[in-house]
Amino acid sequence: MTDPAVLPPAEAHAPARAARPARVIARDAGAVSVPTPRARRSRGRLATAALGVAMIALSASWFSAWALPLAALAILLALVALISRRARRDLAWWALGLGAGAVACSLFWVAMGLRAAAEVAAR
Repeated sequence: MTDPAVLPPAEAHAPARAARPARVIARDAGAVSVPTPRARRSRGRLATAALGVAMIALSASWFSAWALPLAALAILLALVALISRRARRDLAWWALGLGAGAVACSLFWVAMGLRAAAEVAAR
C-alpha cells in the first residue's frame, strides 16, 4: 500500500475537449487524516419559516378565525428568530408584523362569531 494509486486518464472516458490529465493519489501506510466538517451556521432558516407561516396565516385569516393558532406560531417563531443572533432580522420583523396582522384579522372573525351567537341567544 505504499505505492501511489494512479487513476486512468480522463480521455479514456470523455471526449477530447473535456479531457483532463490523470491525478496521482499517494497513499500512506500510516493513519489517514480525515478533515472534520465545520459546523455551518444557520442563516435565517427560522426567520424564513416564520415568514412562511405568517403569510399562510394572514391569507387564511381573511376567511376564517381558524388561522389564529398559525398566527400565534408565526409570532412565536419570529420572536425566537429575533432573539437568535444568527437569523435574518429583516425577515423576522416581517414575520412578526404579518403574524400580528393575522391575529387581528382572526380576532375580527372571533368577534363577529360571538356577536352572531349573542343575537341567536337573545331570540
